[in-house]
Amino acid sequence: MTVDEALAIVETVLDDDEQLNDVQELIFRQCWEGRCSYEEISQLSQYNDEYIKALAAKLWKQLSEAFDEKVKKNNLRSVFKRYLRRHQVTLHRTQVIGVNLSGANLSGARLSFANLSESDSSADLQGAILSDYHTVSDRIIKAENAHNQGFLSSTKEGIYHWNDLRFRCKEEVKIAEALDRTSVLFFPNSKARLTTPAGRQNQEPDFLIFHQGKWGILEISHPDTEKDETRDRIFASHGIFTIHYCEAHRCSQEPDRVVEELLDILSQG
Repeated sequence: MTVDEALAIVETVLDDDEQLNDVQELIFRQCWEGRCSYEEISQLSQYNDEYIKALAAKLWKQLSEAFDEKVKKNNLRSVFKRYLRRHQVTLHRTQVIGVNLSGANLSGARLSFANLSESDSSADLQGAILSDYHTVSDRIIKAENAHNQGFLSSTKEGIYHWNDLRFRCKEEVKIAEALDRTSVLFFPNSKARLTTPAGRQNQEPDFLIFHQGKWGILEISHPDTEKDETRDRIFASHGIFTIHYCEAHRCSQEPDRVVEELLDILSQG
């Protein structure tokens, strides 16, 4: 099950006034993928880690009530597996292929989309539950279709996903697609631990690229981006001499040309 499929289920089981906000969705995504450090998540969201912890606590409480079991940041996947087993849903990557209501224990079922009166028959009950599951299925299929298209915006904080990689802007996705077409080895937004004048710090180049035995960095320049010459010198001291800055509008409009320029520089260096 992908994180988008899981979020489709969350959207279904939570009431309308309990839907996740953007930061909670970011927390869910990161924890689902095994990145459970609130400090790291805070760096992605631009909120401090105490705020992230508070939102996360509210999130786990909401999900615990919705799924009728204790939900924590490190047991998300197992909770969803048990939920699907309890409701006898056979989930495949692209579709729900079966719902067997015969002999099912429906005591814990959430009828989010059912409006049942006391006079409703068992057939009506079964139809309402089946409709509920079809809604889950439709949302999972839509999430999976978006995932298969390679590009999915996940939060308003500027986190984008493409082929299970994360990016901070659409221009980065364009460059990743262009790099992919060249079959070159690259690492997007890969954190490095370096010694700086201020001490040991994390640095995260937009793209770290290996081509013809040489390493290079591609940075996307936005209007508010300042060139960090001190950081560049530090990377150069570790053997990464090619650091190519390119304006965001070029990365968006002609990503293949931008990538070609950098690979040419690495080839000649």
